[in-house]
Amino acid sequence: MVKIKKVSKRQPLKQKYSIAKKATAHRKKLKKIIKKTKIHKRRFTKKSFKIPDCIFKENILSNIKLLALNKRERKKKKRGKNTIEDEEKCIEIEMNTLDDSTIKNLKYDLNIWTEDEKGKLEENEKHITKINMENITFLDYLQMHFYLKMKIFEKVKEEKYDMLNEQFFYIDNLLDIIKNCDVLFYIIDARSPLIYMDKNIIDFVKLCKKEIVIILNKCDLVDNEIIKQWLTFFRNYYITIPFTSLINKHLLSSKNKYKPVPEFANYNDKMAAGDNKNMCCYIKYVIKNLFPKNVQITYGVIGHIYTGRNTFLHTLLNQFNYVHVQNSENDIAVDENIHVYKICGLLLKKNIQGMELIKKLHALNNLEKYNFISEFLTNLSGKNFIQVMFFLGEYKIVNEFQKYISKNLDKTQKREIKKKMVNSLCLIDEEKGVKGRNFNLKYIKNVYIKLIRNMIPYYVIPKSKMTYDGENNNNHIISLFGHINDEIYAPIDEYILSRKKYATSFVIIKSDKFNFYV
Repeated sequence: MVKIKKVSKRQPLKQKYSIAKKATAHRKKLKKIIKKTKIHKRRFTKKSFKIPDCIFKENILSNIKLLALNKRERKKKKRGKNTIEDEEKCIEIEMNTLDDSTIKNLKYDLNIWTEDEKGKLEENEKHITKINMENITFLDYLQMHFYLKMKIFEKVKEEKYDMLNEQFFYIDNLLDIIKNCDVLFYIIDARSPLIYMDKNIIDFVKLCKKEIVIILNKCDLVDNEIIKQWLTFFRNYYITIPFTSLINKHLLSSKNKYKPVPEFANYNDKMAAGDNKNMCCYIKYVIKNLFPKNVQITYGVIGHIYTGRNTFLHTLLNQFNYVHVQNSENDIAVDENIHVYKICGLLLKKNIQGMELIKKLHALNNLEKYNFISEFLTNLSGKNFIQVMFFLGEYKIVNEFQKYISKNLDKTQKREIKKKMVNSLCLIDEEKGVKGRNFNLKYIKNVYIKLIRNMIPYYVIPKSKMTYDGENNNNHIISLFGHINDEIYAPIDEYILSRKKYATSFVIIKSDKFNFYV
């Protein structure tokens, strides 16, 4: 008899792994279905509520719907009452810091004043009208209660907010800094100061009855005679102080590299030893000698990008020997009745084109960089164009352009020649024109960096004569600060004009395209 072999019950590995794969795939499929439908028990769904067929079936269903709607309305009413009661009882306020300005704002928002103060403030608030606000001076403003200062600010904000919001980015942050400060240092670049002067912001600050101080920064990049002319112009309208940063000071070498200046090596030692009369600490000297000492004043800093806002703020804090601590306080008490707001206000305009793109140098795309560089170079005069090309190391273009100077050509013809030369440098193929990948990015970046890092010593002066208004604010400034010319301006001007310059020769641009203020 032949024995019959039994069928093996052992499962082959191939079959085993294929079953495991199918099982995992099925689980993944189920998980996807659960995520989409959010039904965890697919097979055990709840049975729907059924009403048997009868004569009153439609009436029963309509009654159920009405009851459900009534319940929803009751819940909504209850929630509404609770929210109104909660709003009356509680007000949510964000408190990130416990500095002086936040506490004052908190009191103002919650209206936490004594009964005597409330009565006086309500009476004084009635007198804050447009007619009375015109007669209020800066010294009167300083003597006012914080509540009245905020009321003036809110009235001006209601009128001007929509217009400012259309013109500027991050306007709420800027207005928050203006609200919390009494004196604002407006930083402008001495090389082209008119392009950085935004009259709408200055008018807003003036309408709030706060004082604005123009800081003519980067005076070491401009010739002394030009600095004097700008100071005489701006001082007809505002308190204006020249400024050069002594922190991380560097000189330009012939190879466009930075070298440290030995003159400012012992800057911190001078600062520590300096008193009010030492011009090394002249910002401290201005604050202590120009403004009243018996009233608490908060000082803030505003300005455009790359004008030196942060360096000015750091020098200001250093001059008061303030140690930089990483705390959350924005309002810092540096001396008796002297507070400094730690956050700088940023002016960032919308819809900027042409030469005004200099205000937005930190965030330009390739097309905007090309437009700015081409317009900047083509607006230069013949001599200045040659000088800038020497700084950039483009000696071939210098030789080519010198051939055209001898010829009798119009300004438009010379400008077209300059534009062609700039296009030959900035574009890979001139025939294709301005397109996405046709830019010579290395060259554009090289020029762009040299402009930002002050490697091209240039400054702008207006082509047409600057005229003063008949009714200027010079008399008003002297009436408020009678000692400003002799005690403030004279020693500071002498100190700044005696400082060493970056370069001996400058590229002078005569153009009215920078005159956005006038």
